[in-house]
Amino acid sequence: MGGISIFQILILIGILILAFIHFLPMIIALKRNHKNKIPIILINIFLGWSLVGWVIALVWATKKNENVMIENNFGSQADELEKLHSLKEKGILTEDEFSKKKAELI
Repeated sequence: MGGISIFQILILIGILILAFIHFLPMIIALKRNHKNKIPIILINIFLGWSLVGWVIALVWATKKNENVMIENNFGSQADELEKLHSLKEKGILTEDEFSKKKAELI
C-alpha cells in the first residue's frame, strides 16, 4: 500500500498528455519561430482552457508565417524605373523589354 500504483502512473501520464495537447499551439508557434508567437502564447495560456481559444491559437500557430513588408511604393518604383532606364540606355535592354518591365511596375 505504500508504493505508487499503476492507476496513479496512468493518471500522471494522462495529465502529461493533456498538458502537451493544451500547449500544442504554443509549442508549434515557438518551433516555427512564428512572428506572432507572443500573442499566440498569451491566447493559449489565458484562453486555451476554452475550446474556442485553443482552436484560435492552434489555427494561428499553424498559419503560414508571412512577413509583410511595407515599402514606400513610390520610392521603390522610381528606383526600379531608373535602373531599367539605365539598362536601356546602356543597350542591355531593348525598348520592348523596357516597356514590358515598365508596365509591370506601374
